[in-house]
Amino acid sequence: MSHESHPRAASPVPVTPPHVEGARLRKRSMVWAGLFVPASLLVGILVLTRENTARCLTYGEACAGTPGSFYVAALGIAFAALVTVQSTSRPEVRRAAFWTQLGAEGIFLVFLLTTYA
Repeated sequence: MSHESHPRAASPVPVTPPHVEGARLRKRSMVWAGLFVPASLLVGILVLTRENTARCLTYGEACAGTPGSFYVAALGIAFAALVTVQSTSRPEVRRAAFWTQLGAEGIFLVFLLTTYA
């Protein structure tokens, strides 16, 4: 029986170097920005298949929707966050900007889904 008086040190948690994490976040940010365009097109097609949309486009009835300023604001925030992720050297700011970009893109897609609801 072995009685160790000193507990063993836990194995160190692997930490990603900041430059590697920065490159990953930049790449992921660009991938999400690239996927945003097809996602918007898909959501737009889904919106066009609804009865309310057809009624609005055909007869001009039930055309109430989200004001355009909300769409512009969501796109502006997403673009500003994308530029921040690509240009900043501070890891905390880069991470926050990445999640802000994803959130703004998601909100824009939700706005599109509720256009003629």
